[in-house]
Amino acid sequence: MNKYIEILGALLRELCFERGCVLCDRPLVEQGEYLYGLCLDCQKELTLDFTIDSRCPHCGRPLISEQTSCMTCRQHESPPQDIALALYPYLGKAKKMLESYKFNKNIQLAWFLVNCLDQAVQYLAGIGYHFDAWVPVPSSPGKLKQKGWDHIITLSLYLDKLRKQKLHRATGANPPEQNMPVITCLERLPSESQKKLHRTERTINLNGKIRCIDVVPKRVLLFDDVMTTGSTLRVCAKALKEGGAELVGTVVLFYD
Repeated sequence: MNKYIEILGALLRELCFERGCVLCDRPLVEQGEYLYGLCLDCQKELTLDFTIDSRCPHCGRPLISEQTSCMTCRQHESPPQDIALALYPYLGKAKKMLESYKFNKNIQLAWFLVNCLDQAVQYLAGIGYHFDAWVPVPSSPGKLKQKGWDHIITLSLYLDKLRKQKLHRATGANPPEQNMPVITCLERLPSESQKKLHRTERTINLNGKIRCIDVVPKRVLLFDDVMTTGSTLRVCAKALKEGGAELVGTVVLFYD
């Protein structure tokens, strides 16, 4: 029922305000368009295909000429996470999509983004990595004050909505393969902004600033919006391992 209410709300919003596709301004006429805020052509252009590229298991970026891991990861100490996946390069339409969601608070896009995360977890399950729960990377307290909202927590809420929809559709004999709740078990303490720091400085800046505040499941999938150097993910993954996690994976929507 809640899903139909959201679809109706999205339709009414489109009819009243005629926002159009976030990326190309084309009018939205199909149910699958106004729910996501993206036209079908732009959705098709953003289709994920995990079978095309080999990926670095440490950072999740596609490999170009490397065989096992990317050059950057080979030059540094292996990260604590066991598997990593990065979905879109932070370029073109993908970049515009994140900016519209994160900075313009276009919350319609949350549905599209969490479906991308869901595709990622299905892919990871297909290659042998199964998880008990999602864990969001905690946002910086300073950024929360600046933006006025937490875009990662919003994604967490939509992930939970998606999980409940799957449970509602599933029968008793056929439960969903990946029934992963979102566990907010990490806390980020105030620290200097990461934006102007180099790779090593970013890791040092976060040492001791991310900690577990709740029970950590044995197999967790950490997620964030953008990865630049991967320092925040490494510190979070380390904290989760120290908090009792036996398997830690990471998924980021965009990589810079």
